[in-house]
Amino acid sequence: MNSKTLWTICFLLTFILVIVIGQGIYTSGKSTNRSVAGAKSELPQIDEKSLVKPPQKKSDIKDPNINSKAAILIDEASFKILYQKDSDLKVPIASTTKIMTSLVVLEDYPDKMKDAVTLTREMINVEGSDAQLRPGEKISVENLLKGLLIVSGNDAAYSLASYLGGKDQFVQKMNSKAQFLGLKNTSYKDPAGLNDEGYSSAHDLAVIGTYALRNKTFADIVKTPETTVVSNDGLILHEFKSSNRMLRTEEQFYYPFTIGIKTGFTPEAGHCLVSAAQKDGHRLIAVILNTNENTLTASAKESRKLLDWGFNSWTW
Repeated sequence: MNSKTLWTICFLLTFILVIVIGQGIYTSGKSTNRSVAGAKSELPQIDEKSLVKPPQKKSDIKDPNINSKAAILIDEASFKILYQKDSDLKVPIASTTKIMTSLVVLEDYPDKMKDAVTLTREMINVEGSDAQLRPGEKISVENLLKGLLIVSGNDAAYSLASYLGGKDQFVQKMNSKAQFLGLKNTSYKDPAGLNDEGYSSAHDLAVIGTYALRNKTFADIVKTPETTVVSNDGLILHEFKSSNRMLRTEEQFYYPFTIGIKTGFTPEAGHCLVSAAQKDGHRLIAVILNTNENTLTASAKESRKLLDWGFNSWTW
């Protein structure tokens, strides 16, 4: 091979190499795809428009004077804590327990919603607030959920737990779900919140409330001011009016932006309320546990004060 031929071959090889490298650079400029051992992956792309920016507190705004043992207010979208007062304190939570009761029903037994439950005296013989269920009545699981969440029926709570595996197994599922959600300060003893040895914290209840609102059935029920449900045979009517006074226009502490969630009271737990409100496209979750004032309206009063403060003191 003469020197001229050798030079020509070298030139061609160099030209081909330049083309290949150039094509590779061009391709990498268009895409962030990478291939390793035949497994294609893509580098993450950060879209600033998709990031949820937390609200900012306005200047010279004082904290609200919340009269309760524990409380918290969060911005749902960013989960930024806007206000807290002993929010990790373990305390009895009364019927706010029923948020978790409903989650077990909705998530673990979604195929049972239309089931007809035949109520027994043992199921409904429970103290405290009730949905006025009757022995021998046949009522759907879905309507029992309404009695549970709207009027805070302890009879509905125990009927659901009894029908869906029995109380002990049901409460075990409640605690398992709390662990799944990463809650460190929550333990349930019964499906209604009557046993004050069960406990949670304001922070944990904010997590539970935020999570529960993602379930459409739950969200639709807890924002209902009042409704009528009928037994399966059509003979028994139940007029359910929400125990959450922030939902009802005739109440002193009605709050037009309220979308739920759940009240609670026992003498030990005091007056409690997990509430949610939406205004101008922003949603806040407030938790008030054991109000200083021992009145039927105390939890609604403090919750409305806290939510109003949140919407008026922060900018998005």
